Amino acid sequence: MKRIGTLTAAQSRRAFTMLLFAFTAIGVIAGSVYGAAHPENGSFWLHQYFVPAPLNSPIPALMKVTFLSSALFIAAAYLTGLFALGQPFGFCLLIYRGFGMGFSSALTYTSLGIHALPRITLLLLPRALAVTVLSVLAVRELMRSSGNLLRSLTRGEIRDDKRSDLKHYTLKFAVLLLLSLLISLADGAVFAVFARLN
Repeated sequence: MKRIGTLTAAQSRRAFTMLLFAFTAIGVIAGSVYGAAHPENGSFWLHQYFVPAPLNSPIPALMKVTFLSSALFIAAAYLTGLFALGQPFGFCLLIYRGFGMGFSSALTYTSLGIHALPRITLLLLPRALAVTVLSVLAVRELMRSSGNLLRSLTRGEIRDDKRSDLKHYTLKFAVLLLLSLLISLADGAVFAVFARLN
């Protein structure tokens, strides 16, 4: 019976993770449609620095904005997870993140036409996939923390290990920040190779 329960819990976690990816995909579709209709609106609040940079861009600056974009998202997810009603905002964060990816793809294609395909395939897509996984992991932790807080409030439970939970929660997000730094470094390396070959 214990084995069956464990499998059911694991399947539930996988299903929920897939749901989070689905919300990101909704954002990608929305961003693509909006970007195709409004390519003139190039605000960084919309493209979130997913647009491939010009090939003569300084690589350190590129890595910096890539890291800061992810760090801001992770910080927003971390803070939202500290509130009992933070779960709906977690879904919104994923839609917004996906929107930036879709918008950037549409903007790049509108600007360069068929010549945008190498940049989208080799520069934008790998970073977008890595950042999507990172974002889903961050929001999953947000959801878990926010859900625990909500259950504690609604059931009147007072947990003795709140400080330990917060440390564990903070440590997970610190690891996500480290991963985002590694992604930005890898993104800079790929960009350098791509720029040299072109």
